[in-house]
Amino acid sequence: MKRVNISSVNEDQPILIPSHVKPLITCICLSLATMVSATEETHLSGAIFTTTPDGSIVNENVRYEGKKYVFLDGGPGPSASPYAAALPAGYYYFQVTDPSGKCLLSSKKEYADANGGTCYESSKKSGQKTSTFMAEPLKCRLFYFDGKGGVELQHSTYTTRTKVKGQWVETVHDCQHQLGSEFTGKYPDELPDGDTIQLFPFANTPNNGGVYKAWVSPKSKVHEACKLYEYDDIGYLTGEEEQCRGFFGFVPRWSKTDNFKVNLEKPAQSFDVALRKFHDKNLNCTLDNYEEYVKNWDYGVTPPMSPYMRKIFTTAEYEKKPTSFSVLGQEYLKWLVDEYMWDAYKYGVYPLNTPFTHFPSFADLRTYTPYHINGYVVKEFDKPFACTPNKYTYEYNVLSGGEVTDYGFVPGDYGSAKTVKYGEYEDPVLSLAFGNFGVAKLKVCKIFANGKETKYASPIKGWKFSLHIPKNVPIPSNINEYENYDTFKRLSQDPNFSPIYNRTVTKYADDYGCATFSVLVPNVVDSKYGYLEKYRVVEHPAYGWDINGYASYTFNVESKLTYDSYKKPIIRGEVVDVKGYKENDYTPYDMPYSYDQTLYFKNNCKIVADFDTKGYWHNKNGLAELTYEDKYYVNSLKPYQYPSKYFEAGDEPFDGKFYNGTYVAAAFSADGYEVWKAGTWQSEISHFLTDANSNADANYHKEQLAQQLLAFIFNTRHRPNAYGLSDYAQINTSGGYYTVAQIRDGAIAAWYGNDSAKIEYYTKLLDGLNNNDYVQIIPGDPKDCPKPYFE
Repeated sequence: MKRVNISSVNEDQPILIPSHVKPLITCICLSLATMVSATEETHLSGAIFTTTPDGSIVNENVRYEGKKYVFLDGGPGPSASPYAAALPAGYYYFQVTDPSGKCLLSSKKEYADANGGTCYESSKKSGQKTSTFMAEPLKCRLFYFDGKGGVELQHSTYTTRTKVKGQWVETVHDCQHQLGSEFTGKYPDELPDGDTIQLFPFANTPNNGGVYKAWVSPKSKVHEACKLYEYDDIGYLTGEEEQCRGFFGFVPRWSKTDNFKVNLEKPAQSFDVALRKFHDKNLNCTLDNYEEYVKNWDYGVTPPMSPYMRKIFTTAEYEKKPTSFSVLGQEYLKWLVDEYMWDAYKYGVYPLNTPFTHFPSFADLRTYTPYHINGYVVKEFDKPFACTPNKYTYEYNVLSGGEVTDYGFVPGDYGSAKTVKYGEYEDPVLSLAFGNFGVAKLKVCKIFANGKETKYASPIKGWKFSLHIPKNVPIPSNINEYENYDTFKRLSQDPNFSPIYNRTVTKYADDYGCATFSVLVPNVVDSKYGYLEKYRVVEHPAYGWDINGYASYTFNVESKLTYDSYKKPIIRGEVVDVKGYKENDYTPYDMPYSYDQTLYFKNNCKIVADFDTKGYWHNKNGLAELTYEDKYYVNSLKPYQYPSKYFEAGDEPFDGKFYNGTYVAAAFSADGYEVWKAGTWQSEISHFLTDANSNADANYHKEQLAQQLLAFIFNTRHRPNAYGLSDYAQINTSGGYYTVAQIRDGAIAAWYGNDSAKIEYYTKLLDGLNNNDYVQIIPGDPKDCPKPYFE
């Protein structure tokens, strides 16, 4: 017998022609040629083939090991007939039926184990175990074929509408088909004949020989068969509708088919990976049986080769039945699991578990058991920060981030798919266990005590602090290595965040007198000395300052797990067991947090000022120290606001001119040298300070008081440094300590009145201070003190 390959409309089987009819071949061929010519535009040209996921073998038939491994090739594959032609370029629907085409098998995924598809009632009568069946919408089975080897699924979801309490509610469902490139984890150009389409999900065929039929038909012809317009949105129509002609909308002459078989002897299989989070409170980088299980922790799971299909999973309420995800069918490809995903913004998603108050300590893959301590560890990922001395690898490098081809894990390398009995719950195969510990931050402030309560004291800017980190505490020194410093600073919502690189960290107080040390790792690991080494924070001493409180503090850092009002977990460190130490006294004092959980260093300064006489301020050096602010200030005070009766060489206020506009004469020193030019306010002040007091009795000696008060004002505005003294600074007088404001205002009040005794008292008081080279002062403000310059 001789084989003549004639393209069949419904089947892909060749026609056999006996040799004794050979004389008729010419006639038959002529007739066929005429027929093909006549029907050239009434049939779909080309051919389709079922194939393996990568398209390397076509017509695999009984060698398909499961329904998930049957894919559709829109053109001739490497093993196809050399005479086979591809489908024309265009949009097509596909379906799976039994060989007769009477039973639609293309199903929703949850009905893929049903027997008989739309013929499930007939299957049930024949004694087969069956269940109800729901076909998959045509929308999920629409693809575009470019006429060569490129295929592209057109829809990833479909929408259903149901009535709930009288209202129409729309629900979006996922389509379940994969391309061969997605299933294999390869790029389309790596496949031998372009991309392929997975036919699964579809129900089990009722055919006794286990035969299925794959169909492909142009979109326009299916719409025509179902009385739809070409561009109709077919929603969730399946082809079962009464108006659809042919086989569920697939008209034979406008369809291409291919029969195939699937080996269904293997039962369905399962391969799930559980996700678990544990609080590694003791920072030993291992999973202990007493450690807390963390619920409601978020993980991102990215399927192989699909960086934009990341899904979020949240750890379950109960550790014995954890959240899990399935890798079945892709267990030998790389999966990514992340709990932060530093490059999340690159993929348009938000990093998880923020704000960051924690760091990872371990990540491992282990065999699953309901009790977490029993699982056997099959892989330990690179341990970040705290767990591998001299080899700090960040969580970024564990299971997430970066290029998706560079990281990840292959589940099939560590476990095998399990058999699942019908309707029976099966435990996951593997468990991903992650450990985290909390990091703390500590705020320290420098305040000017001066007998005031802490919360009312003034802050001291620029003070130097040092934090000493115990040797047994691991330092996360590589936080910049993967350029995630800015990311962490932003997502930790900590503007003071800064990485720690050394055992001693030095910072300076900001404008509010405070500095914050962050990323303090728990010091829970015992040192080689056999006891727990503590953190220690100290202030640096400065010249001219005295400590008024604790000179240093020691403390421990503990990792704690709490939950917020939304039941979301928070793992963070806390500073505990704070003890303060007096200067030169190593006896510890309990020092709980005060006010806003800040440790305070209290200080006072010692001030001794060298005041100058009115003779100095009248001379060239004294006048050179004066400023316009000094001029405006003294002219605002009562003794100098208006012209007085006793000042003849000029008049008040000090502006360089007499009241009638005449310039004041130049000022000269006692030896005849010009001190300052005529017509200047400095010359007028010089004349005032040296003005004779010939009519003192008539003016109640007020000019002498005004002269000494002016020198005192200049002293307090320029001594002991250029910033002068605050009004609250206390000056030691023979009668005790009085503030600058009390002395100044008392002298002005005496000048304003006519009490000679008071005038004489303040004149002598001010004269004594102005002639004193060692004026003792109690500061009233940090600005009274010398700046805290540090070596």
